[in-house]
Amino acid sequence: MPMFTIATFVYIARQGTVYFGDRLSSDRLCFDDEDMLEFFSRQLIGEAQTSTFDKLYPTFSVQWYQQDDIIDVFDDPRSVIIETVWIFDLDGDILRFNKKDHSLYVPLSLVRQRPILISDFEPYERPTPPNHTLDLGFQPPYWEMQHVGLDLQCLARRKAFVCRALADFAFQWRHILCSRYNDSTFQRLAYGIVRIATFDFDVEEYDYPHLEVTAPLVFIHMLPEWESFHGQIVPVGRISVVLSRDPQHALALIRDDFANRSALQCDSSGTDSDTTYLILSVQHIVLYQISRRYERYTKPVRLLEGTHPPSDEAIELLLKTTQVSSPKTRINRLPVELQDMILDEISEGPIERARVGCILNAGTLFQWRSGGRDIEREESWSGRIEETPVESHILFGDHFSGVAYR
Repeated sequence: MPMFTIATFVYIARQGTVYFGDRLSSDRLCFDDEDMLEFFSRQLIGEAQTSTFDKLYPTFSVQWYQQDDIIDVFDDPRSVIIETVWIFDLDGDILRFNKKDHSLYVPLSLVRQRPILISDFEPYERPTPPNHTLDLGFQPPYWEMQHVGLDLQCLARRKAFVCRALADFAFQWRHILCSRYNDSTFQRLAYGIVRIATFDFDVEEYDYPHLEVTAPLVFIHMLPEWESFHGQIVPVGRISVVLSRDPQHALALIRDDFANRSALQCDSSGTDSDTTYLILSVQHIVLYQISRRYERYTKPVRLLEGTHPPSDEAIELLLKTTQVSSPKTRINRLPVELQDMILDEISEGPIERARVGCILNAGTLFQWRSGGRDIEREESWSGRIEETPVESHILFGDHFSGVAYR
């Protein structure tokens, strides 16, 4: 979408599926608000409620994109190019009409009865972004966990990469992190965080010339499309990650899981073993330990909340709890200069080399520089000539993470 155009967004939501399309000011068929209302009326007057989707979907001259969430684009400063957002909530049988400074709605039953005007709409309050309450749900005293047996060199190496990569991940998806989003989007964001923190991603490199396309890599109408975890408690390395944005829900999940584990183990020795969980709400993380005798937790620390980069404490806690031992290979016995030479042969660009170096705990600490220049985050689909540095896109499976470097 060209950044200078004025756009109208249209959403049709029914049964958990959202269809998104846009009309641009440069489009021949772009209408103002009154024209759009007249268009809606022509399509729906006299139709049954059950026919609403079948009438709307094929008659909009837009390319529809299937999603499962609606983000309030007006929470993002880039929404200056958005004129109007129309939302057809077919489950609630409501048409919503949103502007930057006000929001209105009208029953779709009225739209199906007669031509409507803006004056037929009534005001409503759009949901505000939620207060991130995970940090409020865990009050002092806090547990100061001592991590024993950590490879501090490996930790420093991985932190140098993950700190920057997660900050750029948060920047690219800031329109979601600063807004209200549903559980599907939450699960995908949590999935992306864990995949980056554990280096479980792919890097696709672009080293061939291509023309410039005037479009951002991620814009305010876009949502993550990669898969999400199956379940709310996920084993990652030697720990279980609890995916929840609500403190009480997280505690219920932990206690239920611990009870099930205890019943299965039936420790005949009589020792009181404990189990440690990492609670991930996207905005914060907390380490929680439970046994038959006690429950204790660390102080919640800020991870991704859309305004600030992740805190050092959160990155360290995330890496310390999910860290697994690096495989011991012959490369680790070589001088670091030879390790760097071997890593240089892995890929054309520096991001994949850094990823492999972190996994193997090999090579020089990644400084986010390559060829005498700083590696920069890509925010748009830029043109490329042969002399341009390689573009590296981070992927989760077949889906783009939103993060790319040059």
